[in-house]
Amino acid sequence: MSWFSSSAPAGPASIQDCNFWPVTSLTSGHGPLTETDTAWELTTNKGFQTETQTWYSVLSDGTLLLTQVIWSCIGVWMVPAQTQFTFKLHNPKTGETIWRSLNASNFALDKADGRSCRANEFSITHTGSAREGEPEKYHIKATLDKEGGVVLDVTFERLPEAPGFKLGEGESGGYSRFGKSAEPGGGKDGFVIHRFHPLAKSSGTILLKGRPVDAAGDAMFVHAIQGMMPNKVASRWNFAFFTSGGGKPSSEYTNVRAIQMEFETTDEYGVYGPKSGRVKCNLGAIYLSGGSDSEKGTIITTTGQTHLPSTAAATTAYPLLPALSEKQAHPDVSSATHIGAQKEESTGYDAPARVKFVWDGERRDAQGRVKGEIEVETGREKGEKGLIEKVDVLAEIPYLVKKALSAVVGVKPYIFQYHNSTTLHLQLTDKDGKSRDVNVEGWLFNEASFISP
Repeated sequence: MSWFSSSAPAGPASIQDCNFWPVTSLTSGHGPLTETDTAWELTTNKGFQTETQTWYSVLSDGTLLLTQVIWSCIGVWMVPAQTQFTFKLHNPKTGETIWRSLNASNFALDKADGRSCRANEFSITHTGSAREGEPEKYHIKATLDKEGGVVLDVTFERLPEAPGFKLGEGESGGYSRFGKSAEPGGGKDGFVIHRFHPLAKSSGTILLKGRPVDAAGDAMFVHAIQGMMPNKVASRWNFAFFTSGGGKPSSEYTNVRAIQMEFETTDEYGVYGPKSGRVKCNLGAIYLSGGSDSEKGTIITTTGQTHLPSTAAATTAYPLLPALSEKQAHPDVSSATHIGAQKEESTGYDAPARVKFVWDGERRDAQGRVKGEIEVETGREKGEKGLIEKVDVLAEIPYLVKKALSAVVGVKPYIFQYHNSTTLHLQLTDKDGKSRDVNVEGWLFNEASFISP
C-alpha cells in the first residue's frame, strides 16, 4: 500500500525535456533481490522521505490481514523522523473491520541485519536469507490496543522456491527517477522504488479481546520508498494483490499470486517535462507453484509497462537508456483500468464501478508466456461490492507529516480499499506456441488511491 487533466505541451518539446524516468522504461524482467534490497534505508539527509514495509495475507476464511510500518522524515533539521504502525483485519463475510493506526515510539533498527526493528509498541525479527532456495521470515509481535485487546504474534515466511523480485537487475532495478537524468544516482528531484515477496505464507495468532484468530494464510510483502513528497510523486495509485486459497477451491496449482503496483505522475512530470501529460508506470508479477509443469521451480512472470499520456503521438517511444533499448523490444502488458468512473461526493474523486487488471509477460525460465486478467466490480459505499472503506490519509498519518502535506493546496489523499472473491483468468503459452487456459478462484485486495486532483 502506498499511502499516499493532462494538458498539451506549452511549446516545442523534445526528449531532452523529459523529467520522469519510469523503471518500466529503464529496464525489464525479473531482478533478484539482494540481502540489502529489503533492508531499511531510513535516509534523513535528502529531504522528504517515506519508507514502508507492508505484509498482506488472506486467511483461510477469506479474511484480509494487513500489517504495515511507515517511517517518515520531512527533511527539516532538528525535526525527528516518525514511525507509524497500522493493522487491519477485515472479514468479508461478516463485514467486521478492525483498524488500528498508532504513532510508534523509540523506533530502533538492528543495524547488523537491517531488516529487524523494534519500538515500544512492536518488534519485527527477520531471519533467513534473500538468496533463492532459502526461506526468509519476519516475526511480528505487537500490542496495539491494551484496552481493546489487539495483540499480534504473526510470522510471514517467503517460500524458498519463490524468490523476491524487483523490476530489472542491477542499480536501475526497481527505481523510477524524477529529474533530468535517468542514470543511477541521477534524477535529483527524487525517486520511487518497490521490492516484493509475492509468494509468502502467514502463521501465528491474533488476539482480539482475548479471542484468538488463526493467522494462517496466503501472503505477500512489499518494501517501498518514496524519495520526495507524496504529492509530487503521484496523483494516483493502483495496487492489486490476488491470491488463491481463502476457502476457495484449488486449481491445478497449489499457490497462485498476481500482484500489481501502478502510479500516475502529476502534471509536473512527464515524457516531455512539466505539463506534457501524466505518465503511468505499472509493474507486476504472476507466481505459480505446485503444478505439474512447475516441478523444477515456481513459474514466474514479471511485467512492466509505461503508459504514455494521451497527448503523446501513438508512434512516440518513451525515451530509453541506449544500453537498455534492446531489452524493451518485448510485448509485455501490465495495466490497471478504471471502468465506469463517476464522481464520489464524499471525497470529490472519480471512483470506479469496475477495475480491470492485466498481466502479459515472458516466463523467467524462457519456457513461454503467461497472461492473466481480473475484472471486478467495486462499490461506492462501505460494505458495497467489496468496499472496505475510504481511508482519509490525512486523518491517519503522523502529525508532522500531516502538517507538511496540509500546507500543500489541493492535496487531500484518499485510499479506496476493496476486498472481493473473484477469478484470475490465466492463459499459459509454451515456447512452441501451444496455449491452455486455467481459471483460479481466490481473493483480490485492491486499492485505488487519489492524492490530488
